[in-house]
Amino acid sequence: MLRILAQEYPAPRPVLKNLIIAVLSGLFIALFLIYFEPFNLHEDNVFQISFFGCITTIILVFFLYFSPLLLPNLFSDKNWKVGYQIILILLIILVIATFNSIYSIYRNSIPFSWDIYLLMLSRTCVLGIFPTAFITFLDYNHKLKSNLNLASNILKNKKEFLKDSRHVTHQISTDLKNETFSFIENDFNYAIADGNYTDICFLDENKLKKVTHRVTLLSFEIQLKEVSSLVRCHRSYMVNLNKVKNISGNAQGLKLELINYSEIIPVSRKYIPIVKEFFQKNS
Repeated sequence: MLRILAQEYPAPRPVLKNLIIAVLSGLFIALFLIYFEPFNLHEDNVFQISFFGCITTIILVFFLYFSPLLLPNLFSDKNWKVGYQIILILLIILVIATFNSIYSIYRNSIPFSWDIYLLMLSRTCVLGIFPTAFITFLDYNHKLKSNLNLASNILKNKKEFLKDSRHVTHQISTDLKNETFSFIENDFNYAIADGNYTDICFLDENKLKKVTHRVTLLSFEIQLKEVSSLVRCHRSYMVNLNKVKNISGNAQGLKLELINYSEIIPVSRKYIPIVKEFFQKNS
């Protein structure tokens, strides 16, 4: 159990999917309470009961959409684990329970008491904690198995990984007026986004070196869109796929091991099809 909690897990991202999850979760809570009428809610009207679902939706939107948007370094795949995901879910449940308590006190015109708060917390936990923990473990195992199989299939069908890239020089325009830089395609290994800057990592006399330029990774990617082997693989990375010597997988996506580079380059879910297509075409 403890080992699973320390495994890497996809961090929440500010994407449409999380907004849909928030709305559907609130709708489920509202319909569940309206239909089954637990916790002596049969005396309340539909609107009053439905507001519990609205509370759920609003809080989920805050934690799953706006929090990753405002705190990208905290909600980063680089550090996110299964345990952190469960802690986030528990925090969400705690906040939902708190606002449910405040709403219940207001709705019933009664003074605040810890007994009422703890009662609402226990009720919210009954509805949320066990299903969410179960779904997190289930989702982790599904993603892990899927990405391990994908990495295995690519390795199985790939006769040879390392191929020399073209000895072509690419000229890149920076965000500074009239400033450009160039690099040889075969020397390029990967690039990392750093705000409005990009770290270009390349080989120089068989040593890996890094140079920082005033150009966003998006602009760098657009200027190299015609080069099939130099691709975006993550929101923070571009990579030369001809430099890949091994591929592995985890719940977050694929991991690329490059020649002359000890660390691992991540491939997020969004970019897996691009990487997969490249190796299929170049098998």
